[in-house]
Amino acid sequence: MRSSQMDAARLDEELSSMLREQFLRAFSLFRPAAVARLQPELTLLLDFLIFRFSIWEGRPLPGMSLMNLRYRNEAAPACLAGGHSGVEGPGLSAGQRSLYCLGTVVLRYAWARTTHHAAAQHWGDAGGTVWRRRGWDLLRRAESGYRLASLLNFLAFLRTGRYRSLLERVLRARLVYQQPSAARAISFEYLNRQLVWSELSELLLFLLPLVNVKAIKHALRSYLPRLPMLAGAGGALALAPGGQQDQGSGQQQQCGICSTVDILAPYAAVPCGHRFCYYCLRSHCLADAQYSCPLCLRRVDAMRQLGPPRAAGSGGSGSATGGGGDAGGGGPGGDSEAKVLARNELSLAGWLAERHPSSLP
Repeated sequence: MRSSQMDAARLDEELSSMLREQFLRAFSLFRPAAVARLQPELTLLLDFLIFRFSIWEGRPLPGMSLMNLRYRNEAAPACLAGGHSGVEGPGLSAGQRSLYCLGTVVLRYAWARTTHHAAAQHWGDAGGTVWRRRGWDLLRRAESGYRLASLLNFLAFLRTGRYRSLLERVLRARLVYQQPSAARAISFEYLNRQLVWSELSELLLFLLPLVNVKAIKHALRSYLPRLPMLAGAGGALALAPGGQQDQGSGQQQQCGICSTVDILAPYAAVPCGHRFCYYCLRSHCLADAQYSCPLCLRRVDAMRQLGPPRAAGSGGSGSATGGGGDAGGGGPGGDSEAKVLARNELSLAGWLAERHPSSLP
C-alpha cells in the first residue's frame, strides 16, 4: 500500500509536468520574458483545472486512478466505526475539498509568486532595507520548517502507511483502494521499446566512429552502374557508361564537381584527365588523400593545368596545354593573369611535394 501511494504521487507529478509543458508551449509565440514573468499564474490556472475536474468532482487524480486509489474521509463516523474490507467510507466532504484546493493550488501559487518577487527584488542582499532582509529570513525559516515537518511526516507514513503528505494529515484524507480486488493488467510494450531503442542507440554510438564512411561510399560507387553524363548547354563532354570521355563529342567544358561551365582556372585530374575547377579539385584532394575522380572513380595522383586562368565573364576558358600555355599574352590583362597563374603553380608545387615528395628533384 505504501509503494502504491508513492507511485501514485510520482505519476501525478510526471503527468502534471507533461501537461504543464504542453500548456506552456501554447505561449511559445509570445515574448519569452512575458511568459517567464507570468509562469506562476499559468501554473495556477493549470493546477486549478486539474483540481476542478478530479478532486472537486469526487474523482481521484490521474496517478491515483492508475494505481486504483481514492481519497477517504477519515473523520466521517462510518470510518471511525471501521469497515469489513478497509475500503469502505465516504469521500472527501465539500469543506475538505475546498481546503485541499487552498493547500495545493492557492498556497502553492502564493509561495511561488512570493519567492519569485523576493528573488527579483534581491531581498537577501546585504544592501537592502531592514524589512526586506527580515522578510527573506522569514521565507527561509518557513521553508526550512516545512521541510522538517515533511520529513517527520514521511517517517510516520513509512511506519503507519497513512497520510503521505502534511496536507493529507491535516485534512485527514487517507488514500485507500477503490476496489477490494482489481486485476493489474500491466503492459510492458512501451518499456520493451524503450529498452530496445536505448541499446540500439548505444550500439550505434559505439560503431559509427569505427566505420569509414568514405571507403564504403567509394566501394558502393565502384560496384554500382554509372549513368552517362549528358552534354549540357555549355557543351560538356558526354561520358560513356564506362566513364571514359567521348572524343568525338568535343572537349569537356564543365567542372566535374560543381558542374559550372564558366571555369576560371581549369585543371585536369591525372591520370584520368577530367576537367575541374582548380579550387574544387584542390580542396577535395587536401581533404581526402585517397580522393577519386567523381566521374570515373580513378584515384587522383596529381593535377595538370589546362590553360591560363581568365577573368570572369571572358570568352573561352583557354586552350588545354600540358605546360600551361602562354601566361602573359599581349592584352592589357596579361600581367594579372600571369600573377594568378604563378600563384597556382606555387600551390600546385606545394601540393605535389606533400603527396609525392620522392618524385620532386
